[in-house]
Amino acid sequence: MGQQLIIVGSITYAMRSRELLFSYGIRAYVERLPRTPEIPGCGYGVFVPKRTDEAEQILRSAGIRVLGRRERVGGR
Repeated sequence: MGQQLIIVGSITYAMRSRELLFSYGIRAYVERLPRTPEIPGCGYGVFVPKRTDEAEQILRSAGIRVLGRRERVGGR
């Protein structure tokens, strides 16, 4: 599996997610997702280059609604 984005419902949740993950020492980057029928709402994701599974669990434990994951297109 390639690089994954953790999908959240809004830019607000994406920014909160980034800050929360940084507090755990996990690098995270907010990215806008292309609009598709599968992505409800505003379509923002959090790209976590390493420790993605751990990051998703932290977000869920903090009450941030994770809508899923998808393959990241492009590179940083």
